[in-house]
Amino acid sequence: MGLGGRERWTYRILQEPRLSAELQRLANPLSTGGIDAVDFQPCLLHDFRTQDRMCIEHWQMPTGGTWTFTAIFDGHVGHATVEHAARVLPAMIKQALDLLLRSSRGRMSPNAVSGVLSDCIVKFDHSITTDFTRMFPGGPDGLQRMSSAQIRRLFQDRTSGAQNMAAATRCLQGSTALVTITDPARHNLWIANLGDSQAVLGSRSHTGDWTATFATTLHNGDNPSEVHRIRSQHSGERECVEDNRVIGFLSPTRSLGDTWLKIPSVFSQRVLLDFRREWNVHRPETYISRIKSPPYVSNVPDVHHIPLSKGSSGQHREYFLILSSDGLADLYDGRTRTDMIHRWVTVIGQAIENRRRVGNLALSLLRDGLGGDDIRLVSQKLTVEMEEKWMDDVTIIVQRI
Repeated sequence: MGLGGRERWTYRILQEPRLSAELQRLANPLSTGGIDAVDFQPCLLHDFRTQDRMCIEHWQMPTGGTWTFTAIFDGHVGHATVEHAARVLPAMIKQALDLLLRSSRGRMSPNAVSGVLSDCIVKFDHSITTDFTRMFPGGPDGLQRMSSAQIRRLFQDRTSGAQNMAAATRCLQGSTALVTITDPARHNLWIANLGDSQAVLGSRSHTGDWTATFATTLHNGDNPSEVHRIRSQHSGERECVEDNRVIGFLSPTRSLGDTWLKIPSVFSQRVLLDFRREWNVHRPETYISRIKSPPYVSNVPDVHHIPLSKGSSGQHREYFLILSSDGLADLYDGRTRTDMIHRWVTVIGQAIENRRRVGNLALSLLRDGLGGDDIRLVSQKLTVEMEEKWMDDVTIIVQRI
């Protein structure tokens, strides 16, 4: 597995049907309304529990019809921001979409729905920032004038201390966001992406073959256009991107939270450094010293509208959408990104053909990533005896359209 040296870690071989039963237990498979999902982290130690969150909702709108909403939020550094995003952001989007449909009497433009997704994501991220900075009404200059005792009292107050602590913690942590909406007629799909989770659209051609299409762009340090964007915004700052990470620390170049990379460094120096336990970052002073001209991390998502075309007979073509946190791609390390998504679509396409035998489509893709029919490889990833997390969290949603 590439960890700890050869033969250092032991694991148990599980034979079928026990192997499949154990995978199903750990993957928490879910099926609802034509959508299959799994949420997988085999390390059961509490400190390493999954930081992924997923949402699958069906919204019956007053103007008629049921809209489908799905989302994956991949948290990092802790659980506070990703939990807040999964709890609050879907409701914001639903409310804004409802207002749009009412005002347009159901005849909205695709661009308007795209605008709802983008505006809600940006607004939500701004709320994380303002919940924190409003504690310091004088801004950075006012904070500089405050004594350490005054700052501490903000978090010790019986009335507002816990709320202020929660607001500060959400600034230290972050989350990606991959959000989709499908209209009631299934003529339109919207995808909003912030970070390095991925969406892949599979479509069946007239010959019956499945083709794979990238539906999102990766927002991380491995994307040259993202690195160029950051460097152009911070000209002369050599350390704005280092080792393919924002200021040498963060892999995603766009995210929710991570507010300390979006606001002046005085807030980190005077306030957030006191929350080292919640931050869980080794030597944060090193990274704070590199903050010269924030923001370094963007909260502006890419939003794509995808018309779902009909086939030559006038009937809808068959589609499915794969959403995944970046942990799934890690299981296919060594493949090109193009080869990887073609593999994903092939696996799901074959599973659709064998649905009676296969069951949950997301579980089929997870099994393939873990090793497929290789009992040794799958057993290894399920049962290895380590005192640390040996693989990233994996969340997969597969939606039939």
